[in-house]
Amino acid sequence: MSTIKGNLFSPNFYREKLHNLQYLNRSIIFILDLLLSILGTLCALLLVWFIHGKGYIMSSVGGIMSLAVLISILLLFLFRSYKRSIRFSTLRELSGIFYLLIIKCVLISSVVAKQGVFDIKYTLICGLLDLFISAFFMVSFRVFMVSIYYLLLRKDVKQTNDVLIYGDTNYAPLLASQINSNDDIPYNVIGLLSLKQQKKGFKIGGVCVYTWDGDLDKLLLSVKQNVTHIVFTNYADFKSESDGLVYSCMEYNIKMLMTGEIHLLDKHNMKQQIKSIDIVDLLQRDEITIDVEAVSEEVRDKIVLVTGAAGSIGREISMQLAYFGVKQLILLDIAETPLHNLEMEMQKKFPHQDIRFILSDVRSEARIKDLFENNKPDFVFHAAAYKHVPVIEDNPCEGVLTNIWGTVNVARHSQLYGVEKFVMISTDKAVNPTNVMGATKRIAELCVQGLNNSSKTQFITVRFGNVLGSNGSVIPLFKEQIANGGPVTVTHPDIIRYFMTIPEACRLVLQAATMGKGGEIFVFDMGEQVKIDNLARKMILLSGLIPDEDIKIEYTGLRSGEKLYEELLTEIESTQATKNKKIRVAQADKINEEELKKKIIKLMHYANQTDITNTVRVMKRIVPEFKSNNSEFEVLDKEEIVTTIG
Repeated sequence: MSTIKGNLFSPNFYREKLHNLQYLNRSIIFILDLLLSILGTLCALLLVWFIHGKGYIMSSVGGIMSLAVLISILLLFLFRSYKRSIRFSTLRELSGIFYLLIIKCVLISSVVAKQGVFDIKYTLICGLLDLFISAFFMVSFRVFMVSIYYLLLRKDVKQTNDVLIYGDTNYAPLLASQINSNDDIPYNVIGLLSLKQQKKGFKIGGVCVYTWDGDLDKLLLSVKQNVTHIVFTNYADFKSESDGLVYSCMEYNIKMLMTGEIHLLDKHNMKQQIKSIDIVDLLQRDEITIDVEAVSEEVRDKIVLVTGAAGSIGREISMQLAYFGVKQLILLDIAETPLHNLEMEMQKKFPHQDIRFILSDVRSEARIKDLFENNKPDFVFHAAAYKHVPVIEDNPCEGVLTNIWGTVNVARHSQLYGVEKFVMISTDKAVNPTNVMGATKRIAELCVQGLNNSSKTQFITVRFGNVLGSNGSVIPLFKEQIANGGPVTVTHPDIIRYFMTIPEACRLVLQAATMGKGGEIFVFDMGEQVKIDNLARKMILLSGLIPDEDIKIEYTGLRSGEKLYEELLTEIESTQATKNKKIRVAQADKINEEELKKKIIKLMHYANQTDITNTVRVMKRIVPEFKSNNSEFEVLDKEEIVTTIG
């Protein structure tokens, strides 16, 4: 008995009950709203009776109250205010209550005026009193419930991190309100951060406004609380402060979060929609826009083949094509498990899309012929390739057979079976290559361009640099190394690379496909090159650690075939602008098809014989600008010089 009594008088007992209750029953909310609405009407009538002083008014109260009950029930069902969670109430939801009460008061006042209970003056007074008193009761009820929730439950149950919300938009205060009223989100908004100095010292929605003048140390002193996170409400604000507040946050070990505009958020699922800012956000440029209608018109109701579909680029292209509503998708890859994973994902996301999954090697003539014969694709996006520079430097014959012969095999069958467009995904490593992988892609470009000269099929090449987060890129590697406590390995302190996100690269691929007429090499605007050493240091800082102290950075030396910087154009290439400012067309020299064909036949002969030296030697004949770097094949470059002099 003493235990029960102790529980009953314990605040934790009631907190636990409230926490288990979660939400007030809808029926209870409906009944309370109905009673408060009726009470408002009754109070209004009593006040008018007191002011008017006419005894006959009281004889009409019963009829008016019966009418108020019927109208209130009808309107509460129509507006469904009882179905909304009270502790997540916003101004938008409260406005629904006001609309409901306005309609109620207009209807009751109309009947009262028609019955002649009051004259017009007192009818209007009664209606306005009813509106304001009922609104006061219903809103006060919600404020009271929210206050009880905060006092008895949230303060002790919700484990929070103190955060500031950055931004001068109207969404910032609303986001603060939703975060603070949602116990699923482990954040407590203690202030809004504004660039407008005149807002300093203001309070919006009960939250203090602080101003940002570039001094984070000063800001933290003024807040006087332990700020652990800063939330950006949109990417534009984040990008505009990327050289100031963002890097100051990394220095002070303050984590950064990003969320979309509040009207896009599901308040019951906000936790998943507030994400941590990572290195991709830091490197991302302004959003790339494409002509969606043109792309949709181009691929709609077409049969589209994507090779290398289970890779990073192939997967994203496949996803975007499915969104555009192609007639059929044929997704080909040689890797069984990644292809199976892609199949599971595509079936979940696009259950009604016609998709075929083909396990095949692009080098197999019989398999590729069977695929084209039975499916007759209209478009081909060729993303299948070996791409790891050190691996292909050690296995050049395999690189040649896949990257060159595999491309030629798919391209020739595209030509033979009347494919409308063949789009090859190339790389900046094809420009003035210093490694076998880059050279294989350059030769594949030449082969595709050569086929275009004698075909109705439009052969198009797109060339871009590294993509953020792709399989084998430095970012997943750095993340793993940081998670393991380091060290983070960088090949050279001065090495730089172009970077682009996977979605934006694939959007530009689709846009280029619609623009291409055949024979072009489209080059993407990759922005400024990024220093890999700086990239590693930013990732360490974003992890809340200090470079060279918590996580060591080791320089391992350039890998075989690697160079310090990449290029998007050769010395003999120039570019012309297109209607999309992010895409340019490279103007290359004409190709001697017969001469190229002879050299390719010889190259394939040596590659099939696994004659590594002669394979690379012929590649250097086909691509004279291919000069090996930090590689055993540098000796062949000296041989070329001797041969030329001789």
